[in-house]
Amino acid sequence: MKLLEGVKVIDFSKWLPGQYCGMLLGDYGADVIKIEDLAGDATRRFWPEKEPGMSFWHLMLNRNKRGVALNLKAEGGRELLLKLLAEADVFLEGFRPGYLARYGLDYETVHKINPRLVYCSITGFGQKCHKPAHDLNVIGLAGLNSLDDIGRACVSEVQVSAIGSGLNALSAISMALFARGRSGEGRWLDVNLYATALSMQVTGASALWGCAETGDKPFGRIAHYYNIYRTKDGRYLTVGTIEPKFWQRFCDLIECPELEKRQYDFVHEDELLQLLEQKLAEKTQAEWLELIGGAEFCVTPVCSLEEALQSELTQQEDIVQEADCDLGRLHYLGGPVKFSAAQSAITRRAPRLGEHTQEVLRELGYSEEQLTELRAAKAVL
Repeated sequence: MKLLEGVKVIDFSKWLPGQYCGMLLGDYGADVIKIEDLAGDATRRFWPEKEPGMSFWHLMLNRNKRGVALNLKAEGGRELLLKLLAEADVFLEGFRPGYLARYGLDYETVHKINPRLVYCSITGFGQKCHKPAHDLNVIGLAGLNSLDDIGRACVSEVQVSAIGSGLNALSAISMALFARGRSGEGRWLDVNLYATALSMQVTGASALWGCAETGDKPFGRIAHYYNIYRTKDGRYLTVGTIEPKFWQRFCDLIECPELEKRQYDFVHEDELLQLLEQKLAEKTQAEWLELIGGAEFCVTPVCSLEEALQSELTQQEDIVQEADCDLGRLHYLGGPVKFSAAQSAITRRAPRLGEHTQEVLRELGYSEEQLTELRAAKAVL
């Protein structure tokens, strides 16, 4: 039996945080019904596209979901969504605060219809702020752009607050479902990107507050023994030799035994950084890796995404999956968590716009005549 078999999720999210959360719920067995308006999510048309309206983004993040397209502004579309929510376990939405209340789809109203429903809202800044924002804006506001200790702003390939919020939503939904099993009551979950990003500063905030109390200088994450160094061929090595035994092995590797007792010589930090930069630039990345061989002391290469996907570590995780469908063979990154008696599985490609509207309507008891009327009224696709 799949872990979430029997759990029905209505995914009314349009962007990455909700799509990612819904994807994982579907991977672990939930029946996820993806709701879109009649134009479809903007992410369907993100480059590159497998075919028009079926971007690779959409194919990855909306797998294992059934697709329903409805017009929320039409009475028939709103009624359809309410009927779905009346028998659902989870409602996942990603609109700005107050938007769904215009249509009688706010938590208080829906809770009266289905008291067992877990209602999860994902916003940029919570229920008290209506500002629009994307991940780049949020992590800047939360102090996450300055990642190199000297305030140099950067853009991460990973949408940190968005993926983090998707994971927070997943864990919150799981806890709420567990609590519902004891109380019989659903609840409203308020997940937002800013709080997620700020909560990731847990170690930095503790150091900042601690130094404010003790008078010490905030250290940050970078040190000569914990840094990224450029090699002769323009590639990089990560040196994470926090433990003294690893630092000693690193000093042996670079043939600088005189540095072994200077791991915590922060008075001469700039001098040590410059020395190690020069030393590691004497050989290519491949040459250093050959010298390291099978030894283990937290000195590893900085890989491209292509290299990471093809690596032995990735292969042993069995996280890269392939599946054949009517669009050909598709590649996926599967669920990251393994369970002893059940695993995630990709059994359904992402839906075309409104692909399962009629199927879902029939399950709700709509007649063929009603289906025709709804389509004619442009309430559904």
